[in-house]
Amino acid sequence: MFNKELHDMKILIVDDDKVMLSVLSKKLKDKGYSVFTTSNGVESLRIISEDKIDLVISDVMMPCISGFTLITMLKSFYFINIPVILMSACEQEKVILNSHGVESGSFFSKPIDFPKLFERIESCGHSKVQMA
Repeated sequence: MFNKELHDMKILIVDDDKVMLSVLSKKLKDKGYSVFTTSNGVESLRIISEDKIDLVISDVMMPCISGFTLITMLKSFYFINIPVILMSACEQEKVILNSHGVESGSFFSKPIDFPKLFERIESCGHSKVQMA
């Protein structure tokens, strides 16, 4: 069932892997989401503040600002209500994320299980719609 409010979500993807950015961006656009991309954690903060992003999907291991630092900055200083989904090619990142208070449903190992990721995105969207 298509929910217009859900698909009006603005999603930012942050990953230094250009292939991952391209693939994930295409899949989300095909689902009807507005998608913004950057390979730079610093640039992600500008996009979040200027474009009223509803959800961030970020790689954990990136130069300059890692996914850990990005989520800490969002939750501590900037936009506490923006859900963040983190992804990594390293499964052991899940243990570190749990120690930082990131729920397991917000972490995805690469290669990404797209059906599960889409479920998680929709669940974040439902929370946004209920809060509005």
